Amino acid sequence: MIQALATGCILIAAGWLAFAAGVMAFAPARAQRALAAMASTPTIHFGEHIVRALVGVAMVIRADYSKAPLFFEWGGWFIIASSILIMLAPRRWHHNYAQWWAERIPPIAYRLLALPTLFFAGWFAYASL
Repeated sequence: MIQALATGCILIAAGWLAFAAGVMAFAPARAQRALAAMASTPTIHFGEHIVRALVGVAMVIRADYSKAPLFFEWGGWFIIASSILIMLAPRRWHHNYAQWWAERIPPIAYRLLALPTLFFAGWFAYASL
């Protein structure tokens, strides 16, 4: 049961990455606005990192049953730890950092990064099964 939940969580995360890749490819200005909005409210800030940490937990749980156990274990622990640290840091720091990057990443970069993001989403889903 726990393995099924972990796999489901990872597949949802992979689907989210595929969706994000589509937005990056076909609506880079929208992707840029989304990046700039990160941590703009406490709900967005904590919502983002609680969900992110849950994906990290799912990766750790699924690691031994995945096609890439070291990636899932180390990556999962990294995601959990970094999510906790970002949640503990002042929200304004996170928001300012996101805005700083949003102002500097040109729209073409979102399009160029869309395909690798889509490939990673597919691999992530595949590796979890």
